[in-house]
Amino acid sequence: MGKSRFFLIILTILIIPAVGWSDDMDSKKVDFLQGNYRRVIFESQSQASLAKAERSDELNYILGLSYLKEAKLEQAQECFKLILAGPSHKFKPQAELGLADTYLVGARFQEAENIYNKLIADESNNMKAAILYRLSQLEFKRGNQQRGDDYLSKLKKDFPLSPELRLTRGLALINKPALTTANTGEFSVQVGFFTSISNATNLKDKLLARNYPAYLENAGSGYRVKVGHLKTSNEALILGNKLSHEGFQTKICP
Repeated sequence: MGKSRFFLIILTILIIPAVGWSDDMDSKKVDFLQGNYRRVIFESQSQASLAKAERSDELNYILGLSYLKEAKLEQAQECFKLILAGPSHKFKPQAELGLADTYLVGARFQEAENIYNKLIADESNNMKAAILYRLSQLEFKRGNQQRGDDYLSKLKKDFPLSPELRLTRGLALINKPALTTANTGEFSVQVGFFTSISNATNLKDKLLARNYPAYLENAGSGYRVKVGHLKTSNEALILGNKLSHEGFQTKICP
């Protein structure tokens, strides 16, 4: 066998797995963006320890986000902490944000706040809009409505074109008199309205799969998809914030 042919075989052995891994990584990104979090988890678990350092961070980051979306907080924290303990800095800010998000969802508010404040104090950080939004949610979950509103006001002032502002639509009802804690009527969180019962049912089933008590309400011209039968507006607000954090458009309904 000539030297050139031997060298080509060596290159083939080294390059093909790398190309295959790149394609596989892209497929995981697509699965994640399409909401196929369980598929990402299933296909990634056996590969996280096999990748090179930088690629392993990318895989662990997507895997951590998928665990977070599935509310598997301990597994998500493990993925983010692996990134933070590694030598590469490429995904560390995102991993810190992800770790703080697990604390936020798990009601470990002080730990979440400490990380958010650390990240937002970094002048080179380009995630400040996302952090301001999360800080607003944290304060609402604590019951500090004024501080939550202050963070949202800063978000709107400093980042008027940020996509995070779209997530605040469901929070516009916070200060309505009908949603005060003194109101003892029943509250729910609306997450969708459809003229097609099939589309409404699909969203309801998606929510049920995430263990949310979702149901349909006939609205005459269509169907409302709602979650919960809650006694106070604060309970509805907390539920609405959690759903908004997961990407749903929410509206508090008395």
